[in-house]
Amino acid sequence: MKPWIVVLILALVVYGGVYAYTFNFSPMVREKSIENWLQIESAKSISYVESSICKECHLRVYKNWSTGNHSTVECESCHGYGAEHVKLRSKGSIFVGNERDYCLVCHKELAGRGAVKTVSEGHGSGVICTYCHDPHR
Repeated sequence: MKPWIVVLILALVVYGGVYAYTFNFSPMVREKSIENWLQIESAKSISYVESSICKECHLRVYKNWSTGNHSTVECESCHGYGAEHVKLRSKGSIFVGNERDYCLVCHKELAGRGAVKTVSEGHGSGVICTYCHDPHR
C-alpha cells in the first residue's frame, strides 16, 4: 500500500473521531444544544395545540378519548389553551374545568340542535357532570 493512502486513511480516522466527539459526545456541545433548544421553544409564539400532541404524555387518556363519544372534539375545546401546558408540563398550566356550564356549552337543549346529545336544564342539577359521565370515554 502506498504511504500517502495510509496517511489519508489515518487522517480520516483522526478527523472523523474529533468530529464525532465534538458534535455528538462532547458534554459542552450537548449542554449548549439543550440551551439553544430551550431558547428556541421559549421564543416561539403560542399557537393552537392539536390533540395528537397531548397523546405524547397522556396516552391512556388519549386512547380512551379517541374511541369515545368526544373523539371529534379537540382537547383544547374543554381544557382551554394548551400551548403553555406543552411548554411547562405542569398541572397548573392547563385548565381542568368540571363545572356543569362547560358541558352545557355543547350539550344544552337548544332549538335546532340535533347533532349533539343534549340534556334538559333540570338533568343532574347541582351535580358536576363528571361524577357520572367520563368525557374521555
